[in-house]
Amino acid sequence: MDVSQVRQRVQAIADAAPDFEVQHSLEDDLFADVLASIAITSTDDHARALAGVALKAREINFERACA
Repeated sequence: MDVSQVRQRVQAIADAAPDFEVQHSLEDDLFADVLASIAITSTDDHARALAGVALKAREINFERACA
């Protein structure tokens, strides 16, 4: 994943207006993908560990008001 890909996905979130549920879903997916990229590719042990642990939050099942 590179910066241009992230920029394109951020633009896709903006372009999804006014469907805020789609925007939330796209944003959640983007954040997870960026964290996964950091967890896999970073040469910084601390950054890799932080990203890896943060991704564990996706395993928690909880109610959402939207998205």
